[in-house]
Amino acid sequence: MKPKQTYLLLILSFLLLQACVNKDCGCVAPPETGISYFYTSIKQFTIYEVQEIDYSLTQNPSIKNYQIKESVASFFTDLDGKETLRIERFKRTTENEAWQIDSVFTAKKRSNEALKTENNQTFVKFVFPLYENQTWDGNAYNALGKDDYTVKKLHQPFSIGNKTFRKTATIIQQDDSTLVDLKKRIEVYAEGVGLIYAENKDLTYCNKPDCLGKNTIDFGKSFIMKIKDYGTE
Repeated sequence: MKPKQTYLLLILSFLLLQACVNKDCGCVAPPETGISYFYTSIKQFTIYEVQEIDYSLTQNPSIKNYQIKESVASFFTDLDGKETLRIERFKRTTENEAWQIDSVFTAKKRSNEALKTENNQTFVKFVFPLYENQTWDGNAYNALGKDDYTVKKLHQPFSIGNKTFRKTATIIQQDDSTLVDLKKRIEVYAEGVGLIYAENKDLTYCNKPDCLGKNTIDFGKSFIMKIKDYGTE
């Protein structure tokens, strides 16, 4: 083959490769591992609206509304030589108040899992690659006892208010419901954003004959957190 023909063939091959990378041309796409659902960049921030409700047999429900801001402040190398993110969490009651530091925790992504450490407890938030109905022990790195997490609605859209996130993953940590109680813990993550919704309910229902099965709450706690804003600082 002549040099000129070889040169033209190389150019054509390169252009075809670029078309494959940038457009849907029937090429085999790289596998979606799910790693982009978990803390994607330094200086990333997310603001959440939070509502906490405490139910009591003797008093009216106590309702607290406030905002939380999580900021990926920096990264450092841990004792195992792994890059670890420092996450700063701030809190305020209303938008007119200044943010006050609430806590600091860490997170890290490995090739096969994502870990988050709060109050000296490490939790396995993801195991990669993600797939529908996948299950793992979220407490594999702590002494709290086995706690199975399950992936549902993988890469499906999820809406919060006027925001719709095209690709999300719902992680079911617990979802047990009976006539007399409800124990539910779920987290929803969006691609390129991270956590967008969290729900934690531990409720005990009235079990008297006149209210059994009506989901009338006797006591317990409800925590719901919804994304309000996100971006890069």
